[in-house]
Amino acid sequence: MKIKKWLMFSSLVLALALSGCVRMFSHVLQIDPGEPGVTVQKNVMVPMRDGVKLAMDIYQPKKMSGPLPAVLTILPYGTDQGMIPKVGKLFARHGYVFLAEDCRGIESSEGKWFPLVWDYDDGHDTLDWIAKQPWFDGRLGMWGGSYFGYTQWQAAPDSNVLTAMVPLFTSPNMHKMVVNGGALEFIMVEGWLTGMEAQVQKEKLQPEFSSGFYNQPLRDSTPLDIELLHTKPEMLEQDPMFLLNHPGDSEFARPTYFKPYYSHVSAPGLLVAGWFDQFLQPQLDDFVAIRGEGQADAKKSRLIVGPWTHGLPSSKFEESKRSGVRLYVHETFAWYERWLKGVPNGIENEAPVKIFIMGENVWRDEQEWPLARTQSTKYFLHSTGPANARSGKGILSTQPPGSEPADQYKYDPKNPVPTKGGTFQPFTGHPAGSFDQSEMLKRDDVLLFATEPLSQGVEVTGPISVTLYAASSAKDTDFVAMLLDIHPDGKAMYLQDGCIRARYRNGYQKPSLIEPGQVYEYKIDLWSTSNYFQPGHRIALEVTSSNFPQYDRNTNAGGEGGPDNIITADQTIYHDADHPSHVLLPVIPR
Repeated sequence: MKIKKWLMFSSLVLALALSGCVRMFSHVLQIDPGEPGVTVQKNVMVPMRDGVKLAMDIYQPKKMSGPLPAVLTILPYGTDQGMIPKVGKLFARHGYVFLAEDCRGIESSEGKWFPLVWDYDDGHDTLDWIAKQPWFDGRLGMWGGSYFGYTQWQAAPDSNVLTAMVPLFTSPNMHKMVVNGGALEFIMVEGWLTGMEAQVQKEKLQPEFSSGFYNQPLRDSTPLDIELLHTKPEMLEQDPMFLLNHPGDSEFARPTYFKPYYSHVSAPGLLVAGWFDQFLQPQLDDFVAIRGEGQADAKKSRLIVGPWTHGLPSSKFEESKRSGVRLYVHETFAWYERWLKGVPNGIENEAPVKIFIMGENVWRDEQEWPLARTQSTKYFLHSTGPANARSGKGILSTQPPGSEPADQYKYDPKNPVPTKGGTFQPFTGHPAGSFDQSEMLKRDDVLLFATEPLSQGVEVTGPISVTLYAASSAKDTDFVAMLLDIHPDGKAMYLQDGCIRARYRNGYQKPSLIEPGQVYEYKIDLWSTSNYFQPGHRIALEVTSSNFPQYDRNTNAGGEGGPDNIITADQTIYHDADHPSHVLLPVIPR
């Protein structure tokens, strides 16, 4: 990956995807167009605490009889980009003052742009400025997706100005979105940064997916000092890759780690997420944390999760395609009407969770997340021979294993399992979301463990994890697990996946290489899903060591010999009484 691209990394999160969010928002014709007549002030300069001024566009109804509630978005892509002007006018016609501010160093804003570093301070300074304006009635909402959503979370702690927020497809915990079990989300970082560099440089560029090899020397983590970055941002310029190569550096850093701040948030949020979005699990964790730790009104936050990729309804789920956009937009307007205008529409009393159940293709209201009635069920790995799709000898069942032979395969980093579908942006040249994995299952380096065809349907809704007992001939390697819904016609549809980089099996703060040939226990986080496995379908788990370019590929060399030292590893997966490998599924009784 080019260093130049990394210098844009955290700042440009989802301009492409955000344009999809905005497109959805303004596309819904069922929203009343509102009163005609809008005035726009361009590039009003808002002072920050250090004297730097940020540029803000202000959209107001032409007819104002007094102060009004305001809706703010803070973005690093330019306030004239995409559909922002149309959204601004839409809000103004409905009786709000809409505010769109460029981040520091972007477009007409002063100062030096640097990702994540300034958003907390600048967000609070912006809110304090808004509170003093004559057109403001004291009630402020924030709106936006991805980085626009991240700036909402950064402005929220200890604010007595922010009244409500709508963070879409986003999280303040960006660390969880960039690395998965220690593996870099390469498809997202490389694909998105290339697209953003092309936009900024006004050039035609293509993502460079032929590299993506990981072979870093082992070292202890050095937590990022955000306060030092305020005064010495050149730290990242001198070593622009350290946040990517060593995930422990940013695991507990303020720009990418929000846990200490949930209790300081008073604004209720309407969180919108997607089962195939790169922010899915961090956003689910945000909802649980804000409902449990936030202040009184923040505990009234709500969550909507659809079968969507990053900000876009999936065409594979027609009910979602028909109803998702309307739900998405109308809930947003109702949220602001309640919290910013005091309209007694009762939205805060509705079910706090609304989820789309794939397979059944229906929306359902719930009272909490994860669901209280969940029956956590272990499905154990078995085999009566080589556990690949062609043999059909890989078995998944609730029966614990006894004395069984292990399964083996070779992982060659030069010939990785190709990505088809997943939780990443749909703008990378690779399809995101749920896709048939049948072709991947024909490979010799992929194991498949599947139940018998189900006599009764099984609903799986909630967090998923895999416990894998495995050995490798290498000093460092990866293991990838993928949950599939196998249809009667043989289609193996992607639901969710996860990865573990062996050196991070004990956490990012305690990296260590493995002893070749030794059996280790690996925990793989597959995030969450909601899927109804219909009668006749099979629940299946794919196990392999790569999913490229979703994840960067481990060279198996343990940091020795430089980037060209690429080693083929012999992998062994154990599933016996002493090594009960399994997937833990959140089964919902019916």
